[in-house]
Amino acid sequence: MVMIMIKKYRKEIVFFYTFSAVALIAALFVDLKLDIFLNNPQSPLAIWFCNTGEMPSRLVCPLAGLMIFKLSDKRIPRVIGVIIELGGSAYLGYHIADYFFVEENQTLFGIIYGFGFGICLLLVGKLITIPEEYKKTLIVLSVAGIAVMASQVIIIEGVKYLWGRVRFRDLLAAGSYDAFTSWLHPNGINGNKSFPSGHTAGAGISYLLMTLTFLSKRFEEKKTLLFAVAFIYTGIVAFTRLVMGAHYLSDVAVGGAVSYTCVIIAISIIERKKLLKA
Repeated sequence: MVMIMIKKYRKEIVFFYTFSAVALIAALFVDLKLDIFLNNPQSPLAIWFCNTGEMPSRLVCPLAGLMIFKLSDKRIPRVIGVIIELGGSAYLGYHIADYFFVEENQTLFGIIYGFGFGICLLLVGKLITIPEEYKKTLIVLSVAGIAVMASQVIIIEGVKYLWGRVRFRDLLAAGSYDAFTSWLHPNGINGNKSFPSGHTAGAGISYLLMTLTFLSKRFEEKKTLLFAVAFIYTGIVAFTRLVMGAHYLSDVAVGGAVSYTCVIIAISIIERKKLLKA
């Protein structure tokens, strides 16, 4: 079967994987040198994106759950939608608290803040009217978004534990680069989690913008822009992870590639299963 949407994104797909391959080849030679050159953990830009870079991943469940709740006709999907929305919002609050709240009762206040955000989102959702012809598409894309986010987390965390790569900042703390290893070399489970980059993968969930081409002709005409926005945002987050000393070039290249690939697979499945009209 011809993958219509995938074919339309062919240039972007070729560009992305070519760019990623070049980055990984270059990383074999410059991974450590690049981090030494860029290291500046006090950079305000790097600190900001350290705190907020993963936001696309954290917003998936609140927004997707809201769509499932609001647009479903049956009770069970609506209940599931609320659970996903509130649960995702609570986790969002927990994530925000970890960076922005004081340490005392940090987790509790974060979860309360998240629930408050989720309730406000539900109330705002009631005020929004969505045309009937968009409802099925938005539900399918919401489910796809949750699947992409969950797949990305499982893959990234699984590889992190198996690779056991030492972060650059830990090399600095140890006062030696002896523990540095190539991205081609898995070290086994040892508590180190540099490869691949979770922040970059979280930012890469912004590639879900590409699925908006299913929604209307207007988005389809802006497919390159949708890709470019996600690519630039993910690239900025990736760059700041090097500046922070948290990751290497190969870490961020693979982190972004995991999320992008999950999105491409989701688009392919939607087309192959004919879940939406072409």
